[in-house]
Amino acid sequence: MSGARVRRIVRLRDGVSAVRSTTGVTALTAWPHVGPVGRLSDAQRAALRTLSTDTAPEDLAPLCPAEEAAELLARLRAGGWLISTVVGGDGTPLFTTRHLWPPRKPAPPAEPRTLSRFAAVRRDGDAFLVESPVASCVLRLYDSRLVETVVTAGSRPGLPAGLVELLLDDLADGGFLASAAETGTLGGAQWSPHELAFHHGSRLRRDHRMGEDFGGTYWARGTFPAPPGAHPVWTSGDIELARPDPRRLRAQDPPLAAVMEDRRSLRAYDDAQPLTVEQLGEFLFRTARVRATGTDQGLDVSDRPHPGGGAAHELELYPLVHRVRGLESGLYHYDPYGHRLSRVPARIGDVRRLLDASAAGMTGGATPQVLLVLASRFGRLAWKYRAMAYALTLKHVGVHYQNMYLAATAMGLAPCALGVGDSDAFAAATGLDALAETSVGEFALGSRPRTAFEETG
Repeated sequence: MSGARVRRIVRLRDGVSAVRSTTGVTALTAWPHVGPVGRLSDAQRAALRTLSTDTAPEDLAPLCPAEEAAELLARLRAGGWLISTVVGGDGTPLFTTRHLWPPRKPAPPAEPRTLSRFAAVRRDGDAFLVESPVASCVLRLYDSRLVETVVTAGSRPGLPAGLVELLLDDLADGGFLASAAETGTLGGAQWSPHELAFHHGSRLRRDHRMGEDFGGTYWARGTFPAPPGAHPVWTSGDIELARPDPRRLRAQDPPLAAVMEDRRSLRAYDDAQPLTVEQLGEFLFRTARVRATGTDQGLDVSDRPHPGGGAAHELELYPLVHRVRGLESGLYHYDPYGHRLSRVPARIGDVRRLLDASAAGMTGGATPQVLLVLASRFGRLAWKYRAMAYALTLKHVGVHYQNMYLAATAMGLAPCALGVGDSDAFAAATGLDALAETSVGEFALGSRPRTAFEETG
């Protein structure tokens, strides 16, 4: 790399177009974003056209006076329309700063300067990305030596003159350095880094492009086969479950208003009269069976008693049976297509660990007669959706929980959604690849006790 001094070049984000209103106000658009940049002089409009390609700020001088050019660049940077790249003396890119839309004013860094606890550095191809959900830009490092500069927020010997200063300026201006607000206010201290990153990354954030890198893009079509709708068969000798008559349920069930008002989280059971296999079958029929099937651009879809994004229905139910009359204890998988159970060949110790881990989230010390483990086959959603698939599966867990509460209440059973579960225990019990399918929720079920019961939630 040449030892010559580094310099900065700038350009507009990809896909940006300029429009001018009848009142002379110029606005920039890059779907779905639109933002005014104000009234521009003829010289500034000429400079704006030049910025569609990499341009050094000093190269704008023949087109636009220095003061007007600086004002234009400041507006573009503040609006999140600009990408800047610091290059070496030989033109080699060293790092890029991509400003985000809409503009956000970062909190001033605290002293001494250190990297924010929300900042993350990760590899992306041959480069390294520096990201933060509270930052106003994203940095891409092309020189791996700059990673140390970011992590330490300090200088590193052996780098071209001026490079570290430019990088530290962008880290500070972009909000990558720690601020007093991170831990000194409830708004900052309440967030763990992984939760804030998850929230930021799974929403339609400033640098997402709907239909391209976010939402239902079907990005995997033509690259990976779509995961089938039905789960691979676990074992032979499936257990057929009873199918209640939906007409009887319509006629005999209590009204919806009564069910919703009576819904409670019950953490005690009548173990002298436990849940029966017929009741378990009716419960699963009401909440999870497949009612119809179809396809969506190569992806198997289905209609069920609960909604699901894109009708992909990635959630699988694994009843862990502790005490059910007419059914041996153990871990089962529910087949919603055939309305039957398949025994999962799991070791007793792993099943016990799975039950204990989930039951630890319940107060009162009772052991669920059935623990319904909800697992997600992530590929069912991720094959179609980008950046939001995991958030979507968690929303589906919540939908499933409410469905289960209402069905259990209508049936006179004891339901309780649990807040914790052990995904490692589930992986050990099932032998499944946790990157392909693992537990994301747990729901306890049993017979309602005849005596007074604890009720919360």
